[in-house]
Amino acid sequence: MEKDSFCSFSWMTDEMKYEMRKRDKIVNDEDIEGLFSLNDNSDFSIALHEILVNRNDKNPNSLNPIQLNLFLSMHLENAGQADSILTFLQEWFPDKEEQIIKSLNEIGAIKSSEIIKQAIDLLPKNRSWFYESSDENSEKLMDKLDSEFSDYPDGPMRDLYRKYAEKNRNEI
Repeated sequence: MEKDSFCSFSWMTDEMKYEMRKRDKIVNDEDIEGLFSLNDNSDFSIALHEILVNRNDKNPNSLNPIQLNLFLSMHLENAGQADSILTFLQEWFPDKEEQIIKSLNEIGAIKSSEIIKQAIDLLPKNRSWFYESSDENSEKLMDKLDSEFSDYPDGPMRDLYRKYAEKNRNEI
């Protein structure tokens, strides 16, 4: 992102622009010390997610187990907020069903993990598209689970990410 790319947002304060530039520099430099110096958990989570995405894009097998737990949990949260958990489970990471349950448990999102386990149990065993074999009841249940997950049953995910990352700082 260019240095002056925030100038067109009239609603942004100079402090907000400064913080975004600082966060972008941390991401570009993969500055882990700088990452952990961010006070706001939202900024921390955004920067950490971008760092992990960049690492994964360079080499999909480069993430260690701690990083993978965060990476998958963050992607699932994004899917749940932007689209649906079904998007994550069947389109983005269909081969990570067991791992995402483990990842959520590892970061402390126990209730979310149980919701996702129930959603996975609704998926066709042959990995075909959910809506090809679903019925009205299973679709309603999937929608309910999607809504429950998106309501953050374990509290703000950004706080869980920060706590987990702090606990495993040497692995980030």
